[in-house]
Amino acid sequence: MCIVLVSLNMMTPILVTGQKYDHFEVENDDLVWRYTFDYVGSKDSLRKEVVQMLKSKFFTFNVTRNEIGYMGEINHYIVNCKQYGRTYYNTPRMYWDGEWTGKFRVEVLDNHYLVTIYALYFEKMEQSVGYYRTEKPVKGRYIDAVTKKHQTVFRKNELGNMVMMSVGLRNDFDIKNTVLIR
Repeated sequence: MCIVLVSLNMMTPILVTGQKYDHFEVENDDLVWRYTFDYVGSKDSLRKEVVQMLKSKFFTFNVTRNEIGYMGEINHYIVNCKQYGRTYYNTPRMYWDGEWTGKFRVEVLDNHYLVTIYALYFEKMEQSVGYYRTEKPVKGRYIDAVTKKHQTVFRKNELGNMVMMSVGLRNDFDIKNTVLIR
């Protein structure tokens, strides 16, 4: 939910964003994840490490450099539910079996970098019961799966799963967890 307020002294619109939870925020009809990673060093030394981190990930594609950092696409991202103590029976299948796509932006600054992930979309194959046992794709936008009431409220039963997704993204985009490619 976005509310636009108009300031009385300037007559300019001020955008107030909607719901927030564990680095996720509803913004302009999309679910956005933002996290700021601390780094000791200059922007130039950090830029080299961000490039290495993005190269080492199997799920980052079409990475382009711009004046503030990098942007690209996420394809075939898989959440490692076992790593976070989850089992097949207490985790929704979109996290357990699903592959995620989306877009990302990395802003490189002195002493930190900001990762923004948006347009998250999941897809999983689901077997139908019956004689033929065919598979059909189940897919959708992440915001539709975790919100209700016209995207103004997060579903309470999804909050724990959103924490798991947030921790997974944080671990996967952290330079400290990157195996360098030489």
